[in-house]
Amino acid sequence: MDSKMMIVDMHCDTISELMKHPEKSLADNDLMVDLNKMRQGGYLLQCFAMFVPYLSRQADPDYSPFVYCHQMIDRFYLEMEKNKDLIKPVTSVSEILRNRKDGILSALLTIEEGGVCLGKPELLRNFYRLGVRMMTLTWNFRNELAFPNSDQTPGLSPEEDARVKDPHIPETERGLTPTGRDFIREMNRLGMVIDCSHLGDAGFYDVIRLSEKPIVCSHSCARALCSHVRNMTDDMLDALKRNGGVVGMNFCTAFVTDEDRLVTIRDLADHMVYIKNRIGVEHLGFGSDFDGISNRKLELKNAAMMPLLIAELRNRGFTPEDIEAVCYKNVLRVFQQNFG
Repeated sequence: MDSKMMIVDMHCDTISELMKHPEKSLADNDLMVDLNKMRQGGYLLQCFAMFVPYLSRQADPDYSPFVYCHQMIDRFYLEMEKNKDLIKPVTSVSEILRNRKDGILSALLTIEEGGVCLGKPELLRNFYRLGVRMMTLTWNFRNELAFPNSDQTPGLSPEEDARVKDPHIPETERGLTPTGRDFIREMNRLGMVIDCSHLGDAGFYDVIRLSEKPIVCSHSCARALCSHVRNMTDDMLDALKRNGGVVGMNFCTAFVTDEDRLVTIRDLADHMVYIKNRIGVEHLGFGSDFDGISNRKLELKNAAMMPLLIAELRNRGFTPEDIEAVCYKNVLRVFQQNFG
């Protein structure tokens, strides 16, 4: 067993970038994530998000979010087939651990935008059958399931548009729809992890009340250190702890600091130390958002540099057991409790 293979990253948008650039490959590219960088960074598992711009292409009569999501899933599996000696798709924790033993990277299929299900549970079930094991209920658009924070839904009144787009004003009134509540129950039944990143504050608490299994906020930070509404308040972190879930550290500069400056590895560690001290190391993981964010003002520029953050955590007092928990054990526990 390769002791270096330990990083689990709950969120990247690399497949989205590959869709824009058909000539690029997951094996080796100039993006933030490829197989070479993952190996250099000591990865065990990368969760690949199928990010679907749900309402942003409404003017295109040929665009269907549902179809586009399937096209992304096809690209995901084509990359898996082309690189099958290096990485394999997984749908269970036992497969992840088997790949680790064999020195093979693992890839988990996730969806970032529950609107691709069109509010139909049969479509959710079919995505599960295709291998999807985690889904955000929203991105930055309201849909059949819920209302997001930082709402970019087109066609709003000027007054509402100004309020819901303000990155400092969370959605505290409108949460899950009745269909969204049904989806929570069905995701629990199926064994699909509920991801509350992007979801409004009210929706988060709805999920906490309804879900019988641990959830994740796959790529979010601490609002006490950065005021953006995509981050979690102390009370939300406390609720996540009671649920048994995990928050994944997001490297997006806008979620790490309110200042317009270079975000350092130390800044990332500040959030992780804060969350560890607030709710315990067992509820902390990684959700880099690589290839969904810019690294222009980010010191930790790609997956190959992850050991630098691990070293900083050691310098900040994280024990070897803490490091293992944050790197992979916490997330694998939540996965085990959801889909086995």
